[in-house]
Amino acid sequence: MRLRQTLSHNLGLVLLLVSVVDFGSVSASWGGDWGKSQESQLAFEDFHSKNRSNRSEAFKYTKDDLLIAIPGQTERLSLVEASRPWRRGVNTFVALEKPLTEDSAPKGFLSKTAEHKEHFGTYQDPRSKNEWEKAGDLRASIAPFLAAKEMGLDSFKWVLYGDDDTVFFVDGALDMLENLDYNMPYLLSDDVWFVEDNAQGKQINTHPNRRAPRCLPCGYHDEIADTGYIPWGSFKAPEGCPCTYETICKAPGNEGYFGANCEWLKVHPGLWYFIHGGAGAIMSLGLFRLISWDRVDGYFMRGSFASGDSMLTVAIYEMTGILPTDPGYGYYRDHVQMFDPGWKGYQTKGPEDWNFDVFDKGNDPEGVLQRLQTAVHGGDCNSECDDQLQHLVSVHIRSRYSQDYVVNVNDTDFRHVGPEHHRPASYMHFALDKWYMKFRKARGLAAY
Repeated sequence: MRLRQTLSHNLGLVLLLVSVVDFGSVSASWGGDWGKSQESQLAFEDFHSKNRSNRSEAFKYTKDDLLIAIPGQTERLSLVEASRPWRRGVNTFVALEKPLTEDSAPKGFLSKTAEHKEHFGTYQDPRSKNEWEKAGDLRASIAPFLAAKEMGLDSFKWVLYGDDDTVFFVDGALDMLENLDYNMPYLLSDDVWFVEDNAQGKQINTHPNRRAPRCLPCGYHDEIADTGYIPWGSFKAPEGCPCTYETICKAPGNEGYFGANCEWLKVHPGLWYFIHGGAGAIMSLGLFRLISWDRVDGYFMRGSFASGDSMLTVAIYEMTGILPTDPGYGYYRDHVQMFDPGWKGYQTKGPEDWNFDVFDKGNDPEGVLQRLQTAVHGGDCNSECDDQLQHLVSVHIRSRYSQDYVVNVNDTDFRHVGPEHHRPASYMHFALDKWYMKFRKARGLAAY
């Protein structure tokens, strides 16, 4: 059976935030500057610590509460089209480099955008790229903010942010979000990049990395968490209400770990400590309420940074003070990785990994697909395998290296329109959704 985490929240926190920032006016103008004030952050945390007994567990969500934000390119719209099966019923915003037209879209694409609740916007990158950046990196970092601006803060409670080759298991995401308070500023992911020195003093960049600093959700507990157990090699994650560097640095066991004044953890461009964009992240409405579009636009235009996901994490931190929060369930279970799991061990693929000693433990869509199929057919998928599959949130296809993925010609429902080199990645969008839904049905899990 699927183990449900139980999360508790203090509705009084919202009242405190209203006293710090007028949320009514923020919602109307998207102009909150709460993140500029460390005093308000500390007051927020102090208020929560004094009011833990008055909590509510009343947060349940549907697809209507979600907004999917995808940074895209017109030449890769076939991947956006391929993601339609798993995005069904969810509002989606796609940020492109130029306006969408009949000439730039795949054949028949525009005729079904309304059916699939798709919305499009443009954001061009006028800056020249540095050695870290790929085409579209700035657009990738700004996409969730652009989506919130164009769609409006009253259109969602949670934003699911990922690349055009990221697959979200929407039902699994809704399971994960159950009882999480969308008013709390959250940047949710358990796939966090982290740089460390190996025994020879060489810097190694790995993701996901259990030693990466993070918080746990506000009020998180489950049957393992309540025992006080912390998995070997994991960062001692405190409860984040919200997750700030002060919260992390002052947590029991972390004092002095990041320097006397927590100076190491203060994120800035160039440090390899950020959420992995391919694995995706989920952001709360409470986070977006803290940031105005003018601040976002000005921030990203002020100069060069690094990769898109690094820029996103750094921007959120510098504008709000918020750092990543682990969803919690997989934190206490070594066999569960909710965002982009894998079974191949740490991999390196292509120059972007080789040149910077990057090791990726996820990016195993074929492994996820094979285990889903095995579990549905009653094959060898033990309790830990089953637990992992029941707690899937995302998978990164990594389309640049998808040419060897096998496309099952017997899947006659699969349709691909676009460049032939995108066919294997498009098929993964289709097949992962198909078998994930079969798996949920076989396990009697809720369908949203």
